[in-house]
Amino acid sequence: MKHALEQEYLNYHYTDEDRHTLLQYKALIDAMGALFGETCEIVLHSFEDLNASVIHIHNGALTGRTIGSPVTDKALQILYEQEKSNINHTEVYLTKNKNNHTMRSISTIIKNSKNHPIGMLCINLDISVPLDKLLTSLMPLEAIPKSCNDGENFAIDVDDLIESQTLKVKEQIFADNTIPLRHKIKEIVFILNEQGIFKLREAVNKVAKILDVSRDVVYMHLRQLKKYEQQEHDK
Repeated sequence: MKHALEQEYLNYHYTDEDRHTLLQYKALIDAMGALFGETCEIVLHSFEDLNASVIHIHNGALTGRTIGSPVTDKALQILYEQEKSNINHTEVYLTKNKNNHTMRSISTIIKNSKNHPIGMLCINLDISVPLDKLLTSLMPLEAIPKSCNDGENFAIDVDDLIESQTLKVKEQIFADNTIPLRHKIKEIVFILNEQGIFKLREAVNKVAKILDVSRDVVYMHLRQLKKYEQQEHDK
């Protein structure tokens, strides 16, 4: 039965769109790898060539695999079961790596625009490592730039996001005595622009209201910023 399945995927002719779809997952794998650290392996399979199905991998040292490694028996089983159930991801399952470490794993099928399975994304977390090593891997705070440790605003709606970010930046700028009072509103607008706040609908009006200035003042500073950026671009 598995042999018949392998033949089906060997006979499927991949398109450039299929390959492009799979390649889009590379950046996601690299990002997830950076997040989970060295105790986690993340693998991207293509079913175009089952003899060399691994086309991208993070931390392959956990299983000894590299780009060009073949598909696994587990991956073939998952693919076969997906064909029967039409469920695109597995439940969490346990497996063993080359060092006989227990790994907590999950896999999801990647389909093309015609709903044909073309690849698989697999995540394998080594849970046999000592707890202190796992925590160190997940929290290497000394290696993270301070600018990345500011937290994220999980706002309940857009109004909450605009208000909370504006008040946060306002507090920061008004606490900075090196910025003249007459320039503080401009600095707030500049920072909010860098944060992308003005991409949100009605953001200018809402920011102006929170800062107790007219919307014309906000637009003036945005025009100044755009002019300055254009001058820098033309240099």
